[in-house]
Amino acid sequence: MELFRFLAFLAAVLPVAYGAPTQATSSLHPKLLAAMKRDLGLDAEQATARVARDIAATEVIEQLRSSAGNSFAGAWIAEDGTTINVAVTDQALAAEVTAAGATPVVVANSLSKLEEAKQALDNIDIEQPKTLATDSANSGIAAYYVDVATNKLVLEALAGSTAHAEALAAQVGLVASEFEVRTVETMPTTFATVLGGDAYIIDRAARCSVGFSVTTGFVSAGHCGTPGSSATTSSGASLGTFSGSVFPGSADMSYIRTVSGTSLTGYIDGYGQGNLPVSGSTASSTGSSICRSGSTSGVHCGTVRALGATVNYAEGRVTGLTQTNVCAEPGDSGGSFYTGAQAQGVTSGGSGDCSSGGITYFQPVNEILSTYGLTLVRA
Repeated sequence: MELFRFLAFLAAVLPVAYGAPTQATSSLHPKLLAAMKRDLGLDAEQATARVARDIAATEVIEQLRSSAGNSFAGAWIAEDGTTINVAVTDQALAAEVTAAGATPVVVANSLSKLEEAKQALDNIDIEQPKTLATDSANSGIAAYYVDVATNKLVLEALAGSTAHAEALAAQVGLVASEFEVRTVETMPTTFATVLGGDAYIIDRAARCSVGFSVTTGFVSAGHCGTPGSSATTSSGASLGTFSGSVFPGSADMSYIRTVSGTSLTGYIDGYGQGNLPVSGSTASSTGSSICRSGSTSGVHCGTVRALGATVNYAEGRVTGLTQTNVCAEPGDSGGSFYTGAQAQGVTSGGSGDCSSGGITYFQPVNEILSTYGLTLVRA
C-alpha cells in the first residue's frame, strides 16, 4: 500500500520534473546556467529540466532502496541525464523498479556487500610513500569507493601501486570480479593556498572559500583550520574563529562561528554576475549534475561520480567524501557544491585543475549540519 501511494505521487510529479519546463528557465541563476552550458553543454531549458530530474530522482531512489532491502545494489543517473538506473540482486524486483519509473539492472553484488568491503579497507592502516624518492614518486593508493554502475569496489592507484591495490582488495575478501584497480597520474591534494585575496583568510596566512552560511556562522573544509584558528576577510577584518574542525579521519569539515554583526545570507557568490540562492540541502544521487563555486576558479559544473569515497591525502585518509568530475584549484577549498539551489557540500580536494580538467571531492554538507547542530541559512 505504501508503494502504491508513492507511485500515485510520482504519476503526478514526474511529468513536471521530466518534461520540458519552458516557463521555468528563470528558476536557475544566469551564472549557474552559463556554467552548465560551458561544462555540460546544456542550454537554459535543458539545464533547468536536468536539475528538476536530478532532484526528483532522489525520491525515487530512496523509495526503491527501502523496498528492495538487502537486494538493493545502488542507483545512478545515466549519462543521458534522464534514465534512473537502479541495480538489484533479485530479478523478481525488476518489475517494481520499472513501475517506479526507473530502469532495473540485475547485478551480482549488493551495495551492502561492497560497502562492507570498503569499510574493511577503511580499518586497514594502508602504508603510503613517505618521501619524494624516485622509487616512491609513482606509488600510492589515491582513493577507493563503490562504483554502483560497474557493481565493483574501485581502487585508484598510481602506476607503481596497482599490485598493492589488488592485494588490498584480496585482503578484504574480494575476488577479481568484485573490484577494479584504476591507474591515476597524481595523488589528490587539498585546495588550500597561502596566497591572499578573496574569500577568507585563516590565521592571516592560508586562504580558503566559504561553504554555506548557517545561523551562527558558516561551514567550510576541515583542513582549512583547527579549533581556535582565526578567520578574517582579505582586508583583515575579523569574521570569527573555528569552533569545530575534523581532518583527516571521518570527515573534512569545519564550522566557523562568526563575530556579532556579521551578515549571514543564504546565497553563494556568483563571481561578478549576481549571487546564487540556497533553498535547501537535498542530497543528489550518483550521476546528478552538480556545480561548485570557489574563490580561485569561480563557478564550474560537472556530475557526481561516486558517493562515500575514501581519499588518501598526504595529511591522512578521509572517509565519506563525494567524488565529482568538477575541476577546482588551490584556494577553492571549503567552497560551495550545489545542485540547482540545493546545497550539497564543501570542497575538500582532488587532482588536476580548471585548464586541463580534474577530479574533485566534497564533504557532504548535511553531515556538517548534523555534527555541529547547525541550521542552514536559506534565501
